[in-house]
Amino acid sequence: MSIESKAIKEKKLIFTNVFVFLFCIFIGGILFFILKKDKISINEKRKLSSFPQINFKNYINGSLADSIDFYYSDNFIYRNEIISIADCIKDLRGVKNNEIKFFKNDKGIKKIGLENNTKIDPSINIAVNDSQINQTHLESIDAPFENIKSVIICKKRAIQCFKGSKYAAKNFADMTKFYKKTFNNKLNIYCLAIPIGGDFYLPQKLNDKNEKEFIDILYKDLDTGVISVKAYEELEKHTKEYIQFNTDHHWTGLGAYYAYKAFCSAAGFTSQPLSFFTKKVIPNFLGTLFYYTKSDELKENIDSVEYYKVPFETKTYYYKNGIDNGIPSQLYFENARGGNSYGVYLGSDFPMIRCITPNKNGKKIVIIKDSYGNAFSHYLTSHYEEVIILDYRYFKGNLIDMVNKFKITDILFAHNVYVANSDFAVKQELNFLKGNAQKSQNK
Repeated sequence: MSIESKAIKEKKLIFTNVFVFLFCIFIGGILFFILKKDKISINEKRKLSSFPQINFKNYINGSLADSIDFYYSDNFIYRNEIISIADCIKDLRGVKNNEIKFFKNDKGIKKIGLENNTKIDPSINIAVNDSQINQTHLESIDAPFENIKSVIICKKRAIQCFKGSKYAAKNFADMTKFYKKTFNNKLNIYCLAIPIGGDFYLPQKLNDKNEKEFIDILYKDLDTGVISVKAYEELEKHTKEYIQFNTDHHWTGLGAYYAYKAFCSAAGFTSQPLSFFTKKVIPNFLGTLFYYTKSDELKENIDSVEYYKVPFETKTYYYKNGIDNGIPSQLYFENARGGNSYGVYLGSDFPMIRCITPNKNGKKIVIIKDSYGNAFSHYLTSHYEEVIILDYRYFKGNLIDMVNKFKITDILFAHNVYVANSDFAVKQELNFLKGNAQKSQNK
């Protein structure tokens, strides 16, 4: 082949490549405009960017270009299909044996479940924006996941790893002592430490009763006037029942019920039998740990959200700021569906929720909780005249003022072991007595 013929062939090849490239861009551009745009990414469990408002201010400060970039990225043609292919590739990651697969966040602990980590970020549930409280479809909610460190998938169940700290347990116990001292023994103070399932469902070589050890240390350090709730022992009796989700980091409504029974025992109440409540079910729930791992094994063990309704009406209000100006709400959000099905309980992690029940016994309780408390709190409406539910991450009011205003008789700290092992939770809840708690940035 002559030099001239070779040069002509190379030019044709370059021209062909350029033509194919431009043709793909042209066709892709046409498809981008004519194909229907999704509003929600089911794979990523979030709302997708919409086309931005165009105005002079956005143009000058540069946000318009960024917003258009996000819009194009979120609405790229066949985006969900591409993500699904990527998820299949990611599913090959991790350390595996016949039944166990490990998933670790790059910023997580180095050895799953084996190192002492005193700053584990607490859990958070999917949050409902205030403007969406009356919507009929919660699937459109845009909210963060829990900052998960490490997860083990064992026998088609996703389980978070936990290793607590003696220092953190004592720190939390000291905080409850300070509450007891602050209220001068005029209130009943309860502490409910909630296991997250590792002790019950992981092989012993991976988790040798780590949660039980932490809870025992915490309870041993409690002031004699602070009453411990033996939820671990009650749940341990029922591990063959559906007390923990397969694909989500929360306990189920049934698991929360058994913790409620343990609380009643500690408080001297007679718990209501399960038959007292009306059972309802939301099917096809894939939770936070599925969206973290994207494991096909979890799809084979999909959850349902079973919730147990109290057989009476309550007047329920949520509060955005402080302890005044409650906004009408509801105890159950029965329109919750899909990945947000756990939102059936209370609808969200609001800073404060107040439930007024038909009971007239003068008993009023404040529950300081994380998202595990959402599935638990409604059971107590059977025993109290009022149940006030505070989320430790978002409440910014003064608890002393609240106790005086609403004539509170009991306070319950209801936290999963991650939260009880957290410095952030202790600082927040001490600040409630000053009225200057800081909103969590990342939980």
